[in-house]
Amino acid sequence: MQGSRLIGVVAVLAGLPALAPAESMEDARRLWLEGKYAEASEIYAPSAGELPAAALGLARCLAAEGKLDDAVATLEAGGEHAELHAELARLAFERGDRRKAERHVEAALGLDPAQLLARWIEGELFRTAGRLAEAERAYARLIRHYNEREITSAESLRWVGLAAARYAEWNRAHDQFRFLVGELYPASLRIEPAYWPAHYEAGRLFLKKYNQRDAAREFQAALALNPNAAEVHAAMARLALDYRDVRQAETSLRRALEINPKLLEARLLGADLAWANFRPQEALQLLRDEALSLDPACEETLGRMAACYVLEDGLDGEGRGGRFGRLADEVTARNEHAGEFYFALAEWLSARHRISEAERFYREAMRRMPRQVGPAAALGMLWMAMGQEERAKKQLLEAREADPFNVRTTNMLSVLEVLDGMEAVDREQVVLRFDPADKLLGRYALRYIDKLYPELCEQFGYRPPDKPLVEIFRTARGGSGRAWFSARMTGLPYLGTVAASTGKIVAMVSPSDAGVGKPFNWARVLRHEMVHVVTLQQTRFNIPHWYTEALAVHGEGYPRPQAWNELLVRRVSEGELFDLGTINFGFSRPSSGEDWQLAYCQAELYAEYLIRRHGPEAVGALLAAYADNLATAEAIPRALGVAEEEFERGYRAYLAEAAGSLPGLAVPTQKSFAELLAAQREEPRDAELAAQTAYGYLRRGAYEEARQLSATALELAPRQQLAAYVLARILIRGGQTDQAAQLLEKSLDRDAPDSKALNLLAALKLKTDDYAEAARWYQLGACCEPENLRWTRALALVHSKSGDDERLAEALAVLARAEANDLASRKELTRLALARRDFEAAADWANQALWIDVEDAEVHRAFAEALAAGHNETQAIEEFLAATELDPTAPAPRLGLAEAYVRAGRTDEARRVLEDLLRLAPDYPGADPLLKALHESDPP
Repeated sequence: MQGSRLIGVVAVLAGLPALAPAESMEDARRLWLEGKYAEASEIYAPSAGELPAAALGLARCLAAEGKLDDAVATLEAGGEHAELHAELARLAFERGDRRKAERHVEAALGLDPAQLLARWIEGELFRTAGRLAEAERAYARLIRHYNEREITSAESLRWVGLAAARYAEWNRAHDQFRFLVGELYPASLRIEPAYWPAHYEAGRLFLKKYNQRDAAREFQAALALNPNAAEVHAAMARLALDYRDVRQAETSLRRALEINPKLLEARLLGADLAWANFRPQEALQLLRDEALSLDPACEETLGRMAACYVLEDGLDGEGRGGRFGRLADEVTARNEHAGEFYFALAEWLSARHRISEAERFYREAMRRMPRQVGPAAALGMLWMAMGQEERAKKQLLEAREADPFNVRTTNMLSVLEVLDGMEAVDREQVVLRFDPADKLLGRYALRYIDKLYPELCEQFGYRPPDKPLVEIFRTARGGSGRAWFSARMTGLPYLGTVAASTGKIVAMVSPSDAGVGKPFNWARVLRHEMVHVVTLQQTRFNIPHWYTEALAVHGEGYPRPQAWNELLVRRVSEGELFDLGTINFGFSRPSSGEDWQLAYCQAELYAEYLIRRHGPEAVGALLAAYADNLATAEAIPRALGVAEEEFERGYRAYLAEAAGSLPGLAVPTQKSFAELLAAQREEPRDAELAAQTAYGYLRRGAYEEARQLSATALELAPRQQLAAYVLARILIRGGQTDQAAQLLEKSLDRDAPDSKALNLLAALKLKTDDYAEAARWYQLGACCEPENLRWTRALALVHSKSGDDERLAEALAVLARAEANDLASRKELTRLALARRDFEAAADWANQALWIDVEDAEVHRAFAEALAAGHNETQAIEEFLAATELDPTAPAPRLGLAEAYVRAGRTDEARRVLEDLLRLAPDYPGADPLLKALHESDPP
């Protein structure tokens, strides 16, 4: 058959000497594969009317840029050739014109029964018409062709590969995946090394299995061959979304549409972004206006549209009169096995936490198309997100059997094995699971949640029907706690946070896990995630990400971190802020760590603004609006009585006001050094310019120039603070520290001090142990810039060195209240409170310290001592026991425990503890007398 086609081409060439030579066709194909579509078209075009290869090449160049009508016209003008009819069938199929596709398939196979593209489209036509047995036979025919003949065309191998992948999925032929990515597509590249679709198809297979590393490798290899392959850019956008990198996804999507504005996958990605951003009306508009016109029969498009209808109308719209019902009838009339339609519908509803509806439509996808493997795995993942782990396990095992290469399924089954090794405690307020090594954390977390959860339910006026499930992960089975937590939430091991909630469960990394790094305030984290549990369920999961995060952060009870304030000041000045249309992606798919931090900062400020502008009752009103299934553009007017645009304008003004109230964190606008030099030469009598230029010289190590210019500035303005700072730095380099301090003190403006000059003056006083003066100047900085914690940290250092415990406690309290993870300040505050016999304060600070490090034996002992002094013997005993458990060799907690047992009347236990203590430390002060006293008190 291949020989007859070759003879036909030779005959045509012989009769048409003006046609392009074969080497020109090879050049044109090379240019097409490189994505140089215009250059390739110039070679193809003159011969397209006579030479099938030229018509096919030109049509593909046109189609690659979205010029589909021109591509069809080129092929139709190319004459009756099997490959042209096959390409026409493909274009018609991809545009939803199934009848035209069928006609062209029939024509192609009539001319060449072995035309493999036509055979592939034939199978797809059968599949989308619900004729599954015929579709399977068509795919099998392609595989048989491969097995029985030597195929020397890279493109033919592509169609075989697509058929083999479909056949393998339907028949659970697992070995075919390795064959396709390891043999068939590499063989295609050996035949034609520039054939980038081989990399693209391999990447799609990896992406379908959630093997993102290998998918990225294949897509990058494809783009290296053809940087203008729009479908590969769209695949990279999909991959970036999986990695939660919205900015990269948008960049890749934009590039795909620049190349081919009629690429369906790119249009679907645009709708996916709008859906994930809680903008269902926008998503529906994009589907109707952009995607549907490209292929009116595409089940992935129609399934997404159906999800919009279900979200907006509910399932009351399911009947024949409703939008969803009419659409479902239309799809199933065309294809009774419309599994892709119901799978796409379920996936979108699952992404919006419409659990019962998503579950129903996953099941419908499985019923309609049981050979499709995706819905079974997705249903298991859905049940995991809902905490239905036993139910999920059975489903995931079946899914793995059907597709052992799905990374998420495999990871989640491994998570279940880790969970099996955890301890579980079922309490009135919560079900808690934790690693046996975290038994102490589990006890304290339960105590904390038992008090916290009812308070949150009362605060928001809603109690979820089921107890939340909280799971705490640490290193196990060769994986870190963070990796297991991430896999628990997504099936993939790269979440960049330490805790998350699905609304039904809370998963968290153990703060004691080796991979965490610095300990974090686990109590704060649990409070944050528990707010999500309440507000997500309260609004039936319709609350947008920004609002549930706003309430969670605001409810933590800590001021905004200094790093957030610094970021806010800078981004306000740059005009680079989120709004309600973009902030959701800052959480779920941030493009950078900075964007992630800004999203939380702005969310907290949204909550602040909402309450200050509209009152505390506005919180509940907006929650109620979301509970009624409204989108933000509708919810804000109903709850607050203002349009979304007006709310945003007020919020922007509030941000500007908040940033303006933080002058100590502002980044001053700074000219470049070259600009400073030019400006200073033009204005040599400007003291400010001279000082700034001197500072520029200082930073570059040009000390003589810095000295001369700072002296000039001080001649022009004797109290120019920046100039004094520069000159003081130079004096210090020369060992003249006293002169430097005098110069700084003389020039300093007490009402508006330069922070660099003030900090240097205070540091000089501290260096000479002049603690009173150092404290005075650091205190001035703290008064002028209360939001800048560096002054308070310096004050704490001064007071610690000077032994001023009272002022040290004041400074440390400021730091502790500002920084939730500051363990050192809380430990020192506990010690100071015990020293001044303020046992209530000592107990409070010790308790807060345990919220950061529950395994600190020293803190448990201090907590116990404070409780014992406050006559809370029961809890004191518990804390002394924890201290001895954590540090069995320390004698002091054992003596404290024995004394607490005595005060509680538990003398037998006191004796046992004392006997153990004396074996450990025979001469430990106080132990032997107490034991003797207990023996003497025994009845005769």
